[in-house]
Amino acid sequence: MDLLGKQLSFYSFGIIGIIMLVGWLLGKDILEMFTISVSLAVAAIPEGLPIVVTVTLALGVMRMVKKRAIVKKLPIVETLGCCNVICSDKTGTLTKNEMTVTHIFTSDGLHAEVTGVGYNQFGEVIVDGDV
Repeated sequence: MDLLGKQLSFYSFGIIGIIMLVGWLLGKDILEMFTISVSLAVAAIPEGLPIVVTVTLALGVMRMVKKRAIVKKLPIVETLGCCNVICSDKTGTLTKNEMTVTHIFTSDGLHAEVTGVGYNQFGEVIVDGDV
């Protein structure tokens, strides 16, 4: 969505510049042309913004479907776009909202096992067989 905002700003300034240039070439007052061009740019954004946001989110859903993800609500795509890591169970569902880590594998070959269930504070971390 940040990219969308930057693009809309860029196009708005482009529209303002074009209208002012055309008005200047036709001999109109610069201040009057600036007022008209800013008014048109501001009026254009709210009209098209809901459509653009919906299409952008729908394209995000389509990209996620290609990667076998099921998305039920469009705004979730934006939230998932901000995630670096998504943890889920073996079926890929999030059911009880109490996910816990049971095994940790690092890039340098370290393996750790975590005991305990849910958000319970009891449990141990076993690194390569040592508690």
